[in-house]
Amino acid sequence: MQKYKKKLYIITGVAGMVGSTLLPRILLKKNIIVVGIDNLKLGKIKFIKKFLNKKNFIFLKLNLDKSIKNNKLNYLLNNHNLKEIWHLAANSDIQAGTKNSRVDYRDTFLSTFNVLNYIKPHIDENSKIIFSSSSAIYGNIGHKINEKSAPLMPESSYGAMKLASEAILSSYSFSNKIKSFIFRFPNVVGKNLTHGVIFDLSRKILLNVKELNVLGNGEQCKPYSSVDEIIDCMIYMTNVKNSKLVNFYNIGTNDKGVKVKDIVKLIVKKFDYKKKVIYEKNKIGWKGDISAYSYSTKKINNLGFKFKLNSILALKKSINAISKKTLF
Repeated sequence: MQKYKKKLYIITGVAGMVGSTLLPRILLKKNIIVVGIDNLKLGKIKFIKKFLNKKNFIFLKLNLDKSIKNNKLNYLLNNHNLKEIWHLAANSDIQAGTKNSRVDYRDTFLSTFNVLNYIKPHIDENSKIIFSSSSAIYGNIGHKINEKSAPLMPESSYGAMKLASEAILSSYSFSNKIKSFIFRFPNVVGKNLTHGVIFDLSRKILLNVKELNVLGNGEQCKPYSSVDEIIDCMIYMTNVKNSKLVNFYNIGTNDKGVKVKDIVKLIVKKFDYKKKVIYEKNKIGWKGDISAYSYSTKKINNLGFKFKLNSILALKKSINAISKKTLF
């Protein structure tokens, strides 16, 4: 008698903010096995600790920038049906990438390239690949950003390697006749932060710095979305019926965003910070940073999904949720 095969789900970057928020949602499915992969450079094991004793969840600490070799993962892929792979692993420390572009090449592009090649023998027409890309692929194009915006001219190595990952995934999908879903993120905020303006400034305050130094002049204005709604949107869009092999979406709230100086005010109020706040004269926080953009989500809206929280509400929710315990 042939052994019953369960559906296998893989989440790379499972210990990051998006991965750790997605994990409990996937685990709700019946008769499945979930493999979570993370190198724990930025992801934190405490974010997924309560799931480690689940019988249908297996955590593997792996580096994906090299040829993937793992006997347990090989066994699972050979004995179960690969249903979905959520490729969320990437370098999320954009500033580190500006100092050394090899960081983005290794942790963003090579991780994508290696994962795709590794799973190739195990995919079929029912498998799906879900990829977390970024609005950083567009660069500072100077007009309203939508999925048809061109040319694509990223200004950071992070954006460049996300764009390269989109390209290799597109080629992979067409050559292997497998569906892929590319989601271009805005700035995502939530409880399990590992980087970003909220994370950086809150940590500085909790470390009792003498003065709070902010990157840029505070006028940078960007949209922000709650990680919970990001996950809701991704799950919704992957279940929309269509015949396309490669599907790509801007996802997030559709507003003009919030200025950094207003985010600083919220954080200062949250921690009752009384010391001096110092802004730089630069319009941007670092090389490749985008000071302002307008982000169109008409495509997902027309397909039936709208974010409930605007940028300011998403920020407030995230700031209210963080604490010393979550940041250290």
